[in-house]
Amino acid sequence: MELWFLGQGHHNHLEKSVDAVPNDKRHEWEKLDYQLCVVLWQSVEPNVLEIHRSFKTCRSFCEKAQDIFANDIQSLFDATMKVTNLKQISHDMIAHMGKARAIVEELKRFLVVDSLEEVNRKLDKFYMVLILRSLYSDFDHVHDQVLVGDQVPSMDSLITRLLRASCIEG
Repeated sequence: MELWFLGQGHHNHLEKSVDAVPNDKRHEWEKLDYQLCVVLWQSVEPNVLEIHRSFKTCRSFCEKAQDIFANDIQSLFDATMKVTNLKQISHDMIAHMGKARAIVEELKRFLVVDSLEEVNRKLDKFYMVLILRSLYSDFDHVHDQVLVGDQVPSMDSLITRLLRASCIEG
């Protein structure tokens, strides 16, 4: 959907509040934003639409969708699982390389950053995902808490949780 907005030249509707629009252009902005919001509504599953129908601007719609669906750690976990479980299932090398390339691009999306600090933060998330993947099934509750949580814990916090959980289990 974001790509469609970029292609139409309306990406700013996903990021900009109507309050940031000059008063003389506000009416036209709101009119177009309502029309674009209808496009967003039509792009989601009917059961998800009920959650988003109350949002009347593109920005509020997208912010809510990101809150619900864009859990960085969950998406990174899923992408890592795809990479580590990738297996060639036929002799069709073109199809396999296409699938491999798409999976790698999905994973690389998490590593694109602007600063060294951000690189370290993303690498910490990646390392957490690798640790979560390696856990014995007895620790699925910790795994699930991290993947669905609102806040992504620090690496130290994850290690502390796992050590505490292992003391309770043992």
